Amino acid sequence: MTESLQEIIPQQWRCWPALDRPMAGLLACAFVLLLAWSVLLATDDWMWGALCIIGLFLALIRFFLPTDVVLEVGQIILREPLRVRVMPWNSIHICKDGEDALLLIQGGARRRWGLGWGLGRMQVPLGCGTSVSYRKRCIKEALRLCKAVPINSNPAQ
Repeated sequence: MTESLQEIIPQQWRCWPALDRPMAGLLACAFVLLLAWSVLLATDDWMWGALCIIGLFLALIRFFLPTDVVLEVGQIILREPLRVRVMPWNSIHICKDGEDALLLIQGGARRRWGLGWGLGRMQVPLGCGTSVSYRKRCIKEALRLCKAVPINSNPAQ
């Protein structure tokens, strides 16, 4: 790798949306409890209400629990609550730019339904605050230095 890549990497940060946006976290908790309470009243069984809470928490786990992002010289590592994902820099073919996240797509990844959906795709959260633009620039610079990657800066596409 080049010397300028060594200047921006290694780097890491933690994204915790429920902690960064406490009002949205409070509303999400209220929604989960309200829906679980309505399931409990509709079924008249506490087990279905508990299953509803567990299911909704698992659906929103990336919101409620932190995600760590680690930039290394050869790869980007995303430590999500239930799994760890690793993607080498040189395998990334497309980088789509969102407001507070980047979508990295490997070569050969296709959009499909069923088993294996989302393989070859990694949504990298950038957190919030003033460091979002710096983190975005670091990832784009690492992609540029490792391999020519088309970067879509229009989040609407």
